[in-house]
Amino acid sequence: MFRSVSRILHSYRPSPIRSVHAAVCEGLSSPLVYRDIDTGATSPLAKGTLKISVIAAGINFGDILQCQGKYQEKQEPPFVPGMEYVGKVIEVGPGVDSNNIEVGDRVICLGTGGFAEEAIVPAQGAFRIPRDLPESIDVTEAAGLLVSYGTAHLALTSRGNIQKGETVLVTAAAGGVGLASVELAQAMGARVIAAAGSDEKVEIAVAKGGPSALGFNYAGCDGKEFRSKLKEVAGKGGVDVLVDAVGGEFLEAGIRSLNWDGRAVVIGFAGGDIPKIPANILLVKNVSVSGLYWGAHTKHNPKLFLQSSSHIIKMWAEGKLKPHISHRFPLDKVNDAFSVIQSRKSTGKVVLIP
Repeated sequence: MFRSVSRILHSYRPSPIRSVHAAVCEGLSSPLVYRDIDTGATSPLAKGTLKISVIAAGINFGDILQCQGKYQEKQEPPFVPGMEYVGKVIEVGPGVDSNNIEVGDRVICLGTGGFAEEAIVPAQGAFRIPRDLPESIDVTEAAGLLVSYGTAHLALTSRGNIQKGETVLVTAAAGGVGLASVELAQAMGARVIAAAGSDEKVEIAVAKGGPSALGFNYAGCDGKEFRSKLKEVAGKGGVDVLVDAVGGEFLEAGIRSLNWDGRAVVIGFAGGDIPKIPANILLVKNVSVSGLYWGAHTKHNPKLFLQSSSHIIKMWAEGKLKPHISHRFPLDKVNDAFSVIQSRKSTGKVVLIP
């Protein structure tokens, strides 16, 4: 008996344990903790998943809200945030189509756990970067691609029904989705009016909008002042489509400024106030107001989500889109990165580099 136990103990080899660095939310509304996390033993991946070596992770406001317990999809601490990241496939789980994704491919990922050196993502949440894109291309900017440009694309097309030659007003125009909306609207043949909260931000946004782009600074404005500035900038052409991420008084002011048959798309409430819109405005001006919850398309309209995302990646790979990254932080400075976003000091995207 003792010899049998001895043989069993002698033959036992514990599975090797690997750890990687990650930014961990250990308590809601508390600073993230940069530490090692156990990735478990070298057990096989679950069916339909990929292991990713993270190159860069984009920070979205949703990540900050999730770490505060205020996001629509809640997680209980401890967890590793990071909804959007780009990396290289280092392991492929069973059931993944090898014709689509294989080890060594660079991918843009939508999932969880991106604020780490390695992450696991369902294969359907990984979008392959074209293999013929040179390795010398800096794919870090792709960490700021899908959420911002995907939201902007569906806001302008699916909800805003943008037409060539129309005028598009974008509020919070120097933010991630704002700059993406400006760039895409210009690429679709629209005239862009970029509205932002400082002269510097207006300048950055207008530069994205091409030669015909205009802009104005709404810092310190109430709704009437916002509308007055907009009227002065827009001129007789007016505004056909509004992409609004601010809310508050600016949303109503923007809707009142729309042309006949105008469309307003609500994508957020960065101003903090959720306004009530007088319905008579919609009737008298024959305008429409719609909302866009981009992420929910994966559940309710996955076909449109895939088409839009693939289109955005193709445009970026062809050099037709250039995400603006204002700050790059090492992963261990994640709390500094959060502070830059919360204090409104960033423009475009902020990314983390493991």
